[in-house]
Amino acid sequence: MDKPGLMTRLRAAIARELANPGTPGLGGTGARASIATPWESDPLNIVGELYGLADSSNIQITRKTAMSLDVVAKGRRVLATNIGRMQLVTRKAGRPAPVAMGYLQQPEADRPVEATLTWTVDALLFYPRTWWIVQRRDAYGWPARGGVKLLDRKDAEFDNDGKLVRAWGKPVEPRDVIQFDSPDGGLLHDGQRTLRRAIVLDRAASLAEENPVPSVDLHYTGNQQLDEAQIGDLLASWRRARAKHGAGFSDKTIEVKALGIQDSQLLIDAQKRMDLKLARALGIPAWAADVALEGSTLNYQNRQSRAWELIDLFLSTYMTPITSRLSMADTTPIGWTTDLDIDSLTRPDMKTRFETYEIGMRGGFIDQSFIDAQEGQPTKELTA
Repeated sequence: MDKPGLMTRLRAAIARELANPGTPGLGGTGARASIATPWESDPLNIVGELYGLADSSNIQITRKTAMSLDVVAKGRRVLATNIGRMQLVTRKAGRPAPVAMGYLQQPEADRPVEATLTWTVDALLFYPRTWWIVQRRDAYGWPARGGVKLLDRKDAEFDNDGKLVRAWGKPVEPRDVIQFDSPDGGLLHDGQRTLRRAIVLDRAASLAEENPVPSVDLHYTGNQQLDEAQIGDLLASWRRARAKHGAGFSDKTIEVKALGIQDSQLLIDAQKRMDLKLARALGIPAWAADVALEGSTLNYQNRQSRAWELIDLFLSTYMTPITSRLSMADTTPIGWTTDLDIDSLTRPDMKTRFETYEIGMRGGFIDQSFIDAQEGQPTKELTA
């Protein structure tokens, strides 16, 4: 079992693997290649062998396992909650529509619009599509206020062409299906390999913290020679114990020897690279996911600039599928559009707003009623 320079080889191998994501690795979905010894496998498999996590084929990539990763949880929170607190508004020829669509103010009867939007975006992040089902319409045939319901994937049934045909065990009419399509195949599909590798590294790091011996030699000191099957059983038992408990057990015939010195930086560097890969898979700017970029600094920027950057580079990717679908003729009158009001994110501070109003008043292109509307104040006519 003793291999000279194991940690050096492992460090270099992990660096090569993380730099070249096209190399077959632990996150692959195909059959795992046959290997003679752990040191001859791909680098992340080596990490798995050392920490009792060699076989990752049984790791199920689900929303729950993905959300166990800090970067994914932070990215989802930034995306879904920020879009969730925006208002759905309708416009006609670029101006506010004369009548607000009731179902856009409260789509579902049993929860606020913020929750509906948050979980709609959540579904688009992890899956290829999601649906609102119209259950009640107003006198004009439009979805009624509180008349739609967000469909959970577990309650959806499809035909052979992948078309939604039943919801909550009941048939649905095509006209009652408002389908939102993700900009890609969803994180659980397109990012499966990256998620799998990240989960293995995360588990390895957890075990290393509990039992920080990177690799061992089970040196047999008994009198009776062990055959190949017995050696295999011994190693398998040791790996299972470490995977479950973070520790193993040996009797007086087994001498446990650590190979080399502990190199905790190995897993730390690997996790930093993996965090960056996860941020890229999510499409979120590294700073927004609290991922440090090597050689860069988080220079101070004002809130408004950061908000615009977040919208342009991340949020708009998921805002557009929602607003474009809700602007179609079956959900909004022809000539009207549905938008998400980004004012909650981009609204300048009070000093900047009032300086801008002063300039506008001096130039004569805004008046007091415009300022009152912007500030949510009643006009003078209403207060007189």
